[in-house]
Amino acid sequence: MPLANTADFFASASGTLSNTMGGSSGVLLAILFAAAGSAAAKGAAWGPALQSGLRRMMEYGGAKPGDRTMVDALEPALAALVSGKSIATAAMAARKGADATAKMTKAKAGRSAYVSATNLQGIVDPGAEAVARLFEGLAKN
Repeated sequence: MPLANTADFFASASGTLSNTMGGSSGVLLAILFAAAGSAAAKGAAWGPALQSGLRRMMEYGGAKPGDRTMVDALEPALAALVSGKSIATAAMAARKGADATAKMTKAKAGRSAYVSATNLQGIVDPGAEAVARLFEGLAKN
């Protein structure tokens, strides 16, 4: 991975996700990182570039905060980073967002949209959980 250049790193991450990660999550995350790479190439720092990527991902995928998707964890985590908070604080924000999905009984996007409310109650959205765990892992290192 080209770590010395943010735009190249994001573009490489996009290509890797696109080629190796199945399902809609792989496509959506590839879109996020491709857009983040474009923003970084125009001078955006990591946080704002990733927020730009998140906006593009939401545009293509149709999900927004509150829809019971990975966006519920990504959006608050990236907002924390952009506001200058630590990765540990971003991880806590992601966890809070992910945990909130367990109280959402109506998914408006993603695979959970096909699951009944009774089967969603008390279960954290898998995509949001994955995002929270990623940030928690980053915070440990």
